[in-house]
Parts: sequence; C-alpha cells; structure tokens
Amino acid sequence: MSDFKETIVIAMGGSLLIPETIDVSFIKSLKEMVNYFTNEGYQIVLVVGGGKTCRYYQAAAKEFNHVTNTDLDWIGIKTIRLNCELLLRIFSDSDVHSEVIEKWQDVVGISNSLIIVGAWEPGCSSDKDAVEMARVLNARRVINFSNTSHVYSKDPRIHSDAQRFNTLSWSEYRNIIPQEWTPGMSAPFDPVAAELAEESNITVAILGASVQNLENYLNGNEFEGTIIQ
Repeated sequence: MSDFKETIVIAMGGSLLIPETIDVSFIKSLKEMVNYFTNEGYQIVLVVGGGKTCRYYQAAAKEFNHVTNTDLDWIGIKTIRLNCELLLRIFSDSDVHSEVIEKWQDVVGISNSLIIVGAWEPGCSSDKDAVEMARVLNARRVINFSNTSHVYSKDPRIHSDAQRFNTLSWSEYRNIIPQEWTPGMSAPFDPVAAELAEESNITVAILGASVQNLENYLNGNEFEGTIIQ
C-alpha cells in the first residue's frame, strides 16, 4: 500500500521545456509546483515528451528517403532522453528517483516522491508511456500538459468553426483523432495511448501550458481543459 495521498502521472510536452530555446522560467515554475505537491504528500510522475527538439531532428531525417517511421521514432526516444536528463539534474536537490525510468516495469517499487520517465520503444508517443505508468502505479488519472489547452472537433488554427469540448467519452475522442500513430503527429493524446487508457478506465485531463492552470486542476479548483473518460 502506497503512503502517498495519490500518484499523479503528468505527460508533459517537450515543447514546454524548449519552445525555441530552453525556457528556464517555465522550468522554475514547474519545479516550484512539483515540490509543493510532493511536500503535500503526493507522488508525481513526470513523463517527458520530445517536443520541438524532436521535430527539428525528425524533419532533417525526413529529407532522406530511406529513413523509416521506426527511425523517426528512435530519434524521438533519444531526444526525450536528453530532455529527461535536463530535468533530472534540475530536480536533483528534491526527492527524485536517481535515474530516468524508461520501461514501465522498472517503476515498480520506487518510493521517491518524484519520478522522471522517458521513452523506450517505437510505435507511439510518450502519451502511451504515461498510461502504462498509471496502470502499474494504480493511478486513475493522467494529465496531458502541453501547448494544447482543449480538444477540438478539428484544428482551430485552420477552422474558425471548430468546436471546443470540456468533456468527452473515449469513443467520442477517438472518433475525432486519426486512428493510426505516425511519428511527430499532432493530436492532444495519441491513438495508441487513447485505446489503452479506455481499456484501463483511466481519465485523462488535457490542459494548456499554464502551471497555474495545472495547479488549479490538481487542487480541485476551476480550470481550463478537456476531461476524457
């Protein structure tokens, strides 16, 4: 039986860390928030994405015709590891597990209040890793913390009539997004992870890039975002 009030899995988009260059101000705010909740008795699992760093490398690789989707996924996995190493060192003065976790099996039995998770296999995004971690740790909710604040019926950057959702069932959500995973795809929560979350009865909160909004959600206060369950 865990001594924590709750284990909360946060799938964090890599573009929050590095929108163009490393956003030290954001990382400082993130660290302050994480430390607050761990001090309050929660366990936080940060599953880190590749973000723009990943997409820059993938874009370069796509210029060569022989590069496969699996190759592109491996580029993503390695850039995620770099982002994780950055956070691991920044949180080294906290109660963080001493190594970046990659495989979900390796998270079993870890008693630290903060765990940083990377990626380890092609075929999905870090969203699936977040759901796998939640399953192993018996966490009932996953937070998708990225530049996407809500789920829309279609891309709001292109379609002015796009409908914004506050709540969705998993079947409704999966009808909106592409059915197949492709490396670097733009979806609030990838289709492989969505299927696994639905099977596992896990709730996912799609939240924007505001640390204050994330804190509001975790505290049960009013927040901006979409709940999928």
